[in-house]
Amino acid sequence: MTAHPLHEDNPDDPVEILRILPEEYHAQFIGDYEDAVRSARRPEQFRALRELLRLWRLRAVAYSSPGYTDRLAAAREGKPADFAPAARVARGWPGE
Repeated sequence: MTAHPLHEDNPDDPVEILRILPEEYHAQFIGDYEDAVRSARRPEQFRALRELLRLWRLRAVAYSSPGYTDRLAAAREGKPADFAPAARVARGWPGE
């Protein structure tokens, strides 16, 4: 028999997501999470809950990274010439 730790680190844990997510996004996350939990009562929707948590974890990391707001503003104000087509930078993107 193997012993498992009582508290495994799970980066997709909603409490962990809230811990790193800037407070201005908490209400949106909690609303999305509550909707996904209600839907996850149906077995075919459980995977969607896990995917939602993973996406919010990635958002939390991005939103809390230094300079995020500045990078977001720069992207919004950018000119088409400043950007590369997705097919050129994302392997397997349609139209590649």
